[in-house]
Amino acid sequence: LCPYECACQNEPKHCPIGVSLVTDGCNCCKVCARQVGDECNDQEKVCDPHRNLFCDYSGSRSGDLGVCRARSGRPCMNNGVRLSSGAEYEPSCKYRCWCIDGNEGCLPLCPHETQVPKFSVCPNARLVPVSGECCDQWECDSPTGEVVRLPMERFWADYRFFNKNSSQPRRHSSCVVHTSAWSPCSKTCGLGVSVRVSNDNPQCQLSRGMRLCQLRPCQGNRYSPKKGRHCLRQKRAPKRETLTYAGCTSQRKSRPRYCGGCNNPSRCCTPKLTRTISVRFRCPNGSIFSKNVMVIRSCQCHSNCSRSAIHREVFQYALHDDMLR
Repeated sequence: LCPYECACQNEPKHCPIGVSLVTDGCNCCKVCARQVGDECNDQEKVCDPHRNLFCDYSGSRSGDLGVCRARSGRPCMNNGVRLSSGAEYEPSCKYRCWCIDGNEGCLPLCPHETQVPKFSVCPNARLVPVSGECCDQWECDSPTGEVVRLPMERFWADYRFFNKNSSQPRRHSSCVVHTSAWSPCSKTCGLGVSVRVSNDNPQCQLSRGMRLCQLRPCQGNRYSPKKGRHCLRQKRAPKRETLTYAGCTSQRKSRPRYCGGCNNPSRCCTPKLTRTISVRFRCPNGSIFSKNVMVIRSCQCHSNCSRSAIHREVFQYALHDDMLR
């Protein structure tokens, strides 16, 4: 049962990467949301709503505690392993991923690697491996000619956070806005997902956001380069079209811009500038829901086509016109 008066002690200011900071079931205190397989209830141990989880009491004799489970959704396949919707896994020590209704979304566990420090903070910055650790560290030149490692505390204070002179709008007078880059789209063609974490909200609390993304359709060769050309940088759809997600169709049609392809397998075209909009979907049973969707504004073609390189070189830009819900 919920208390007559709210008494919140030791409220977390932020949660681990990918875990939402939410209000408890009594609408009193902030808590870190429980994940798939965690113990839960309807009061302080609430399941993560942003991952479409619910508290399953079917295996509880007393009915006091349940287990967080994912609502019905399409499974994912990862290296031949079938993963249920809502499952969390780490394909390597540098990424944490989730299966979200048939799509995979990942966040970097070494986010500092995706941004190059300012020259004034770290001259001639370069990433170097550290013995016994997964994440690389930035190495810099010093005025004395010595090579030094950039302390992580200095890096986060001087670079990752927007400073007081930032043009970013503030929703909280004492809030220092921290927004990670969007992860690469989980699929190179067809509908995928992209995720990021941000505290750009009225509560100034770190939470995970997800958006649908589509770099290009999988069918046909309309987005392949013409004969004699190496790459097709970008191209709009030939006509207005709807977007389909989990069997439901967007209520409005649009004529999206897609990134093209390259004849050389060592080159690829990926989004350079994007924005995020809210799209309403209608299902065959009449239900309506909204999802955030990536809109491509421009693309660029390059040779940094590995997953980590794409994240580091292409998705490091701050998307000032993005919204996160």
